[in-house]
Amino acid sequence: MSSGSNDADTAPWADFLPELCVLVLDHLDVIGIIRFPAVCSDWATASKNTHCPRLLSGTPTLLTSSLDPEGYDIEYDVEPGAFGLHDVTTGKSCYGEAEGLKKRTWIGGKNDWLVTTDLRCSVELLNPITGVRVPLPSFATIPGVEVVEVRDRGPGVSFEKSPHHFQKVTPRFRMPAHRLQKVMLCRTPAHPSGYLAVALFSSGDSTGLVAFTAADDKRWTLLKNPEGLHYLGKYTDVTVHKGKVLAVATSGNICSWDMDVGTTTEPTILPPLDIDIDYWVKRVFYLATSSGGDLQLVCMFGDNEDIKDTRWWRIVFDFQWSFWPRSVLLHELDAVTDTWRRVGDLGGGRALFVGANYPFYVDVPRDGSTDPLLQADCVYVTDLINCDAGIFDLKLGDDFKFNLDARFCYPALSDPLQMPMWFRPTAALPKSTSARSIEDQQTLLL
Repeated sequence: MSSGSNDADTAPWADFLPELCVLVLDHLDVIGIIRFPAVCSDWATASKNTHCPRLLSGTPTLLTSSLDPEGYDIEYDVEPGAFGLHDVTTGKSCYGEAEGLKKRTWIGGKNDWLVTTDLRCSVELLNPITGVRVPLPSFATIPGVEVVEVRDRGPGVSFEKSPHHFQKVTPRFRMPAHRLQKVMLCRTPAHPSGYLAVALFSSGDSTGLVAFTAADDKRWTLLKNPEGLHYLGKYTDVTVHKGKVLAVATSGNICSWDMDVGTTTEPTILPPLDIDIDYWVKRVFYLATSSGGDLQLVCMFGDNEDIKDTRWWRIVFDFQWSFWPRSVLLHELDAVTDTWRRVGDLGGGRALFVGANYPFYVDVPRDGSTDPLLQADCVYVTDLINCDAGIFDLKLGDDFKFNLDARFCYPALSDPLQMPMWFRPTAALPKSTSARSIEDQQTLLL
């Protein structure tokens, strides 16, 4: 094999026969399998030419808690760093452990980078494929904020010397009491300008708080909330779009901050979305960006009758997500007219994935094949009350009503601690491999 490899002189292990490569693959865990094609071009070729089912680099997968080895049906801690990875396109599942996930939970991510935290509310970036970890600044760098350590993982109430009490479900900090809801990773450390992350904190009686940090920053920058706008509701999602930090609330209104003056200046409120949904209907919003660079707004709505939500057990959870989903609407903001328009399809060849992850699009093959799992013109949303993720078909318009057939469920545990989240495993290929072949050649065997 080495005679055909440009990197054989510096990689003697490239002399492995293809059948030995397959034997090695059969004994690797999921992290090892993902890393395998990145060792050298010959190993990438060997993994590509096997007859086993493969996951192309960048294929959407669902990240969940792992299996239940003890048979308790309840995940009592995250000490092992275990996880499950489920291929959306084939339904195949695999499980593994990552050193960087031990005693930590994921609260966001982009591509193959995760944002993780622990009960001390320390936040870091983790690439579970390469093992690289990048610490983020402490939230204590925000003026007036005191990080409160959680000594017990389970839910409950902790009383401090101050008159405020704090729920012990998630990491939180005093101001007077906010819970870390998510950290949106808008740029990964692989970006030429380094990482960029936006943290969203929720509170039981306020809109919430938004802060951001970037590579070379030594602190988090807290953005100033608008005053007197009680109709906004609670923030449900954050992102960075064209240099502005954006946060959308349950009212559908979007706050926009200039990153240079957002600490002292109130945000601009973007043009409101005219959406025909009754006020009493429960809803959450997600922010995304179209292929043309326009801002998109995903609205998932439903009702909260007869709710028995067991997700309060999660390390990271907010009860504004406690409702039965009925449908999803997608709108796009025209940058020229500054008006919203309803989007009824995604061009016939793409699917959109949203949740705690940075949203992304996936191309759906146009070869005429019918894949019940990966479908065009659909929005895939994670962490629903009755499943790990759901599929919402935009083509059906107002006639669409969510049904249990269009969902993903991996009942390894009835009460997991980790929230399900979209994840796209990739790994660096050998230097002799072109950038184009990252999408064309690199594979994960399942």
